[in-house]
Amino acid sequence: MRTVEHIVVTGDFLRPVDREFRPSQNENIRWLHRLLRGHVERASGLPVRHLAWGEGLDPLPFYEAFGAEFSAAGWASFFAAEAVPPEVLEALENRFGRALVIGFELAEWCKAALSHLGIAFVDLSIHPVRFLPDVFFAAQTNDPEIFAALLPHHSDPDGFYGWADLLSATAVKFAPELKLESALLLVGQTRVDRSLVRGGELLDLSHFAPELQALQQRHRAFCFKPHPYGSGDFGLFTAGVPFRRVQMLKANAYAALAQDGLREVVGISSSLLVEAPYFGKSATFLHRSPFDLAGAPGMAREGQHLSLVDRVLDADFWRDILAPRLPVTAPDGRRFVLPPNTLRISLRNFWGFNELSSDFVVQLYQSGAAARR
Repeated sequence: MRTVEHIVVTGDFLRPVDREFRPSQNENIRWLHRLLRGHVERASGLPVRHLAWGEGLDPLPFYEAFGAEFSAAGWASFFAAEAVPPEVLEALENRFGRALVIGFELAEWCKAALSHLGIAFVDLSIHPVRFLPDVFFAAQTNDPEIFAALLPHHSDPDGFYGWADLLSATAVKFAPELKLESALLLVGQTRVDRSLVRGGELLDLSHFAPELQALQQRHRAFCFKPHPYGSGDFGLFTAGVPFRRVQMLKANAYAALAQDGLREVVGISSSLLVEAPYFGKSATFLHRSPFDLAGAPGMAREGQHLSLVDRVLDADFWRDILAPRLPVTAPDGRRFVLPPNTLRISLRNFWGFNELSSDFVVQLYQSGAAARR
């Protein structure tokens, strides 16, 4: 690995929105940069910059080098490319050659290229288990020494079961009348997501017609829950599932997972498939999860995603993580303790958890205010 002279916060800087060729990840990159910049600067004494589409980086030469059209489909065509064109490697060398990279959901091609160039990265993704008091990060790195430094901060995912039990109990009060018409829940996703890329194309349920037909032979009906940020059937009816056999669920996904009659959750790569076993349900991935989550710390393997439930907003955390690659400042022992829902609110993404938690408090306030008027 190289000598580090500065730190760059970036992400999947070539990913466009679904229907227009414009950036979809700039906001997330800027969010992570603002969130971490002060902590990382205090830990390292180095400048912490960010790099995003149109903010120091022109995406068009990258698409041209990969021979891809300027679209979401073009992005998917090279998202997981193992062979990276020489001009792309040169561009990464010019931008990141003297940097350590902190990423927000880096593309697979980019992680492979950075590793090829000997540039260390710490890639942070929102962890797929999203029913704890706040969302948290899953971290992956290509540097064995950084991985070893991250490991003491890793939480064993077996410790998350109690939070699922609490949410299940909450669902009894939240949706006491909810009745599912099937023991099988199919889950939808947003149209453009890194976890939906397979063989250079974006998947939806229409790509799994044989698997869904096999499920129809075992189940009289399906329940289908669209993604909270993506309406529509996600290709379910295009796959040949009759409308009459589908219960379209508007109910909260966690309230559905808490139902005793539910046995199995099926989807392409949804985070709900990672969460379902915590509620006692079997999970079937039609594709695969984008996460290789480590279990107990003693069983974790290099390259896996580690679960960082807290401490990421402490400068001492970054002193631990960066120390293998660069000189760091003296530890200060300060903890930045976050109240529940802090990162959810900051991100403006709740994935349905708010319906069983913070919305209730707002409703109480609104009803009380109305009564006082």
